[in-house]
Amino acid sequence: MEVTLDPLGTAERGKAVVAWYERALSGPLGELLQQEERSGVYTRTSVQQSEGRRCIHMPHLGRNRSRLNGELEKDPEWAATEFYGEDVLGRVQCSYFPVEGEWSKFVVALQAGSLRLADAGYCTALVDFLASALRDLNPAFARIEHDAFSDWSNVEVALMRDLDESLLEGRDFLRGYAWVTVCPRELATRLGGHEALEASGAFHRVVPLQGGGVLLQASETSSGYTDLVMERVFEALAPVLPGGEPRADPAHPNVRFVPRDAARAH
Repeated sequence: MEVTLDPLGTAERGKAVVAWYERALSGPLGELLQQEERSGVYTRTSVQQSEGRRCIHMPHLGRNRSRLNGELEKDPEWAATEFYGEDVLGRVQCSYFPVEGEWSKFVVALQAGSLRLADAGYCTALVDFLASALRDLNPAFARIEHDAFSDWSNVEVALMRDLDESLLEGRDFLRGYAWVTVCPRELATRLGGHEALEASGAFHRVVPLQGGGVLLQASETSSGYTDLVMERVFEALAPVLPGGEPRADPAHPNVRFVPRDAARAH
């Protein structure tokens, strides 16, 4: 799960960062937090307030929640908590990029096997978390994807778009589409609003966000996001996608996209 915020997307960054952490730790990462050091699950947290300042490390999240919240309220340049055992099991992260355009990235990452990806209850909980976390925000973009995650969306990879340029144009062109996609308010309006998107039949679920924008869930489960479903999503969103002939990139072999120029699809 990744959220992109720009200066139009949030009033107070510090509060938004604290809220993202709190919702993540009580939602998708709650089970791992309960298992911390009790069943082979450990945490490590790092926070950096500004460039040049010493990075703060906290080895045990459960014993350092108050301290962490205090650091998050100061609007850090980045903060990340990893849950791990033999491997990394989950992560929550917030990053701020003031020089590149004052945009922020919020992330929750989880290991999820095929059974969970086909579980409607599990998938609904992920979507509910994202909708709740974005309730008071107007994100420039957000998505939930499986096994194809990087800073670049599928459209940015397939069109070889410059990431900085794509971020700056995030309210003019939708950065990408996925199993779950969040359109900013400006693009949702161009698509006719949540009523028109719901009536299109391309989405399993359409959730208007109070702060602006709309969350679009393509299929009930992540595993149900087939190529046919992806094609319907692409056609519904083509009017706000950047034009160009998409091409596969060997550096991103798992990225999924419809091999059609969005500018010619509407």
